[in-house]
This record gives sequence, C-alpha cells and structure tokens, in this order.
Amino acid sequence: MPASPRSFARALSALFLASCALLGLAAPAAAQVSIVPGSVKGGSTETFAFRLANQRTDTQSNRLEIVFPQSPPIAFAEVKPARGWTAKINPRPLDPPQQSGDRLISQVVGSIVLEGGEVGPGQFEQFLVTLGPLPGQGDLVLDTVQGYTSGATDRFSAAAGNAPVIVVSPNAAQGAPPPAVIEANRADQAVAAAEQQAEEQANSGGITPFAFLWGVLGLAFLVVALVGLRTHLLHRRAPDPEPTPEPEKVSNG
Repeated sequence: MPASPRSFARALSALFLASCALLGLAAPAAAQVSIVPGSVKGGSTETFAFRLANQRTDTQSNRLEIVFPQSPPIAFAEVKPARGWTAKINPRPLDPPQQSGDRLISQVVGSIVLEGGEVGPGQFEQFLVTLGPLPGQGDLVLDTVQGYTSGATDRFSAAAGNAPVIVVSPNAAQGAPPPAVIEANRADQAVAAAEQQAEEQANSGGITPFAFLWGVLGLAFLVVALVGLRTHLLHRRAPDPEPTPEPEKVSNG
C-alpha cells in the first residue's frame, strides 16, 4: 500500500530532527583553533600560523589563550604583531633548569595571551608564532581558551581530546638540537614560509568541518525529500486498474 502524504511528512520531520540532533552533538567537538603546519621535524625552531575561528553567530571573539604543556618544555616563543591585537608571553620556571648549548635555561613558555581585536561570526584571525627548540619527536598538545565579547568562553583541552596538536616527527639527519635563541635569518625564513602556506589555504576557499557537515546533511535531506515527492506524485497520477469482468454463465437448460 503506498504511503499517505501524512506519513511521508512525518518521516521528513523525523529526518530533520535527527539531523539537528547530530549537529548539536558535533558542534562542541569542532575545533575552532587550528595550527598550520600541523606536523614538523623535531629539534628545530619553526613558525606556525594559529587560526582563531568564530563559529558563533551572536558575538565577537576577542581573546585567545594558548597554554603550553609541562612536558616537553618550549624555551623560546615570539609572536608577530597582528593589527588590533596585543600579545603577551607568560613564562614559567623550569625545575630543574636545563643546559642548552652554552646557556642554562631556567624559564620556558607557560602561555601566550592574544586579546584586544575582534573576530566576527563566520570569520577567522591568524597569528604567526615562532616556537623552539621543538622536542625530538612526539605531540605538542596545546590547551586553548577562546573568549568572546559576551563574556562566554570555549575551552579546548588535552583531557577533552579537542585541543590543537603539533605532531613532531624525528629528524634523522639532524644532530644536536639548536640553542633556544635562533638566528634572525632562520626566523625570517620560517615566518615567510608560514605566511605563504596560510595565504594559500585561505585562498583555496576551505570550509570548517562543521560547515561541511551542515552541507552534507542539507543535501541528503533535499535528496530524500525530492525522491519522496516524486514517488508520491507517481502514486497520485497512476490510474486505478479496471475491474476484470466476470465470465458470463452459460445455461445448459
């Protein structure tokens, strides 16, 4: 028996509600702070583009705090100025101090706070941050706190599994790690490379995973609706089959 228009409408409503529930579950997991490049060779000093995206629709994002892990320690950090934003690098003591070349390192990077600017809904801001020396290998997991002009905050942490990560792979051709203070020309080259890579990705018209999920679910919902509507119309247009005439009875009398 063909489905009635009422049952078809109920099915579409159920699909829509299920899609909204899926998006509601996926929204908190969508990382709003990303790092480019996401993987580097170990033991070097590199420049990264930290991208702060605002996925909220009702407020501006005006603060980003990047918290560095206790291990591995990062001895050097430098933030390239961004218009409208102020950057503060907060050190923490390293206990016990470690020797790097001819320098005794007693303080490392504890956190970086960027604030003062504004990122509108659906927009992003990027900050070029030079870090080093990086560990020989492993993951550098950076807890982040995103603040908004409304007073709200979003937290991304290693414990929650949604913190941005820099993957550090071994560099077999490399000898001893470089000192914490890098040469100026090396830093300039790293900054230029990060700027070029970030610009290429921005021009590629990439979208966030959350926006992509919206598009996929919307397309699926549209396809199901069109197929259901076509089926419903075909059932309405199909003529009822003519009744088969009963054979006439022949009397033998």
